[in-house]
Amino acid sequence: MSNSEKKKSLLSVLFVVCAVFTIIVLSILCWYLFRIYTDGKENADLQSLNSTVSKQTADQPQIHIPDTDLLVPYSQLEREKVIDSENSLPEEVRETVNGEINFTELWKINPDIYAWIKVPNTLVDYPVLQYDGDDTFYLNHNVYRQYAFAGSIYTESLNKKDFSDPNTVLYGHNMLNGTMFRSLHNFRDPYFFANNEYIYVYLPERTLTYHIFSAYEYDDRHILYSFDFNDEDVFRDYLEYAQHPEFSMTYNIRELNVTTDDKIITLSTCMDSIDTSRYLVQGVLVKDEPIKNKEIRD
Repeated sequence: MSNSEKKKSLLSVLFVVCAVFTIIVLSILCWYLFRIYTDGKENADLQSLNSTVSKQTADQPQIHIPDTDLLVPYSQLEREKVIDSENSLPEEVRETVNGEINFTELWKINPDIYAWIKVPNTLVDYPVLQYDGDDTFYLNHNVYRQYAFAGSIYTESLNKKDFSDPNTVLYGHNMLNGTMFRSLHNFRDPYFFANNEYIYVYLPERTLTYHIFSAYEYDDRHILYSFDFNDEDVFRDYLEYAQHPEFSMTYNIRELNVTTDDKIITLSTCMDSIDTSRYLVQGVLVKDEPIKNKEIRD
């Protein structure tokens, strides 16, 4: 083979390599842009539901959130950007009963809705669902039981729906557009953690208030399969670590002296780009109040 032919052959190989590399880079870029678009689109119904039926916690003061790459501050305007008005719910769903969540109307949309969770100063303000027979169903289905990458906020059948278990675990995706459980990562910031203390869970007949005592990075083990919380010794050891997670890469704690006589809630979501870790925000039940004027709801 002559030098000229060798040169042409080498140039051909380089051209093919460059073409393949370009295609790979463009494919990755297109996937990333599609992921961002899909996050926003598939969360539209949930955000619309959020804006129409959610009980707003009375006069919760908005705190100053410092500028940090760990936090995503959300103004009401930013919140509304992800609401698709074309997918808004029927007018009757906008009405609440006695300032509480109108479960009667929610059940018309989906009977799997059994609670509502709100974490002030975050975007966590969603219905909670549980699907009978498939614990992973709402991992990738929305409140309308339609396939959606964003999924829903849900619990598994290992937990009862009355939040009477020692530890009730709620799951939600860490979405790129800030929805679902993404804003739980705000609790990684010590200032935010110190100034945001409560989780509210609304049930058809009760309102539960949880005081946040710990927020930390954990491994990806399945908590309810890994620990028998009905065993008091197991629960005690778990609480000891949850209140002092020194082995975590990042954590914040609040000294509340949580014991095995208490009931806790665990909010679980993924860490950014780390498949083997989860971020947990945990609270202890401090108030269990019946709703007012229940007869209005019946």
